[in-house]
Amino acid sequence: MHSNRIGADLAIGAALYALIEIGLALTIGRFLEWGRAEALLFFAFRPWCLAGMALAARGRSAAFRVALYGAALFLASISQAILLIGLGADNPVPELLRGLIGGAMLIVPIELLLFAIATLSERERRTGPRGWAAIAALVLLAAGAGRILSAYDTVLLPPARTAGERPPLMLLTGLPIVWGEGNWSAPRPSAAYRALEAEFAIRPLDALDAAALAKGGLLLVAQPRLLAPEELVTLDDWVRGGGRVLILTDPMLIWPSALPPGDVRRPPPVGLLSPLLGHWGVTLVPAEDGGVIERLIGNRKLVSAAEGRFEAPGAPCALSQGGLIAGCRIGAGRAMLVADADLMSDRLWTAPGPGEGGQRHVRTADNPLIVADWLDSLASVERQRAAGDVIWTSPRAKPGWAVALAVLPVLIAAAAGLALRLRARNP
Repeated sequence: MHSNRIGADLAIGAALYALIEIGLALTIGRFLEWGRAEALLFFAFRPWCLAGMALAARGRSAAFRVALYGAALFLASISQAILLIGLGADNPVPELLRGLIGGAMLIVPIELLLFAIATLSERERRTGPRGWAAIAALVLLAAGAGRILSAYDTVLLPPARTAGERPPLMLLTGLPIVWGEGNWSAPRPSAAYRALEAEFAIRPLDALDAAALAKGGLLLVAQPRLLAPEELVTLDDWVRGGGRVLILTDPMLIWPSALPPGDVRRPPPVGLLSPLLGHWGVTLVPAEDGGVIERLIGNRKLVSAAEGRFEAPGAPCALSQGGLIAGCRIGAGRAMLVADADLMSDRLWTAPGPGEGGQRHVRTADNPLIVADWLDSLASVERQRAAGDVIWTSPRAKPGWAVALAVLPVLIAAAAGLALRLRARNP
């Protein structure tokens, strides 16, 4: 009967822990809105959930608490695996194993904290050796709290990839991604530019001339200023001679700017490449609305805004993604045209707030990584991205069903615990 009571308490305790950890991520963390089939958001709540469970079980034996830690983490991992698979993850096991290891790392500092609290709350032991040990434990924990959480984060996050050789890339743009538009004395490149800079050795261009283009074979043109006729001719000649160019041209740019209307530093509000596109047999059609559109291209998420579309009747171009993209053979060279330039805006693919918004764990989309993929495709190169891949929720996923199935093991554990408790009461 005693073993039945212990088993019941373990099952019910583990079920409560798993339910609380998952519930906090779904409600406070708004997990489903995050759009990821990853457990990282659950792990953000794990230290506080473990501390709360340990506090609730502080009167039980050390052996029981250790068993409870293991049962709770295991049950939470099972439920999270079911949820992630239901959202589209192929193999969440490596990530969940990192979560288990990280949770196990927290057990020792949590137990030390409980020891200190319990000891210092007993008046007769305040001045004894046990009391001094409790004070020392608190001092050590206070001094090392940051390092403990940093080590926890390091275990949870996928290992960073070593950046390989960066091929050269020429860049011509009217977007404020290189120097910004605010503080000219201390310019700061955008997160999108920094993400591309991790992939390519970028050489910004102020103008298009034969001498500048002769120094490279790959060019990114993103919503440029109005180009002179001779610049358009030079670009056309360069592509026909074997150059590769990715052009982002937006028929209705909604890029936010703090500069007043008419300021030459503002990005061009409309695409200004119609003469060149017309020469190639392509027409840029304006956006029907200014809404934000999310789509998966391969395994990457692209977020665009007020995107247009291309029409290319009779042109040597293949349209894809509903006309968003046109891939064209121009003489001996190739051009990829994308009817949106807002996708380079950090607000569409990075989490709000200060810091390096392009870091993997705070990305909300893969926009600059997709641009890098397009550039590599033009250059006929296959390589991994320097930034880690994100597992996004599948468009075919049914989140409601995934959550319901994930809660099922928790309910089974709770039911088993209640059954054991009833059996212990009625032998």
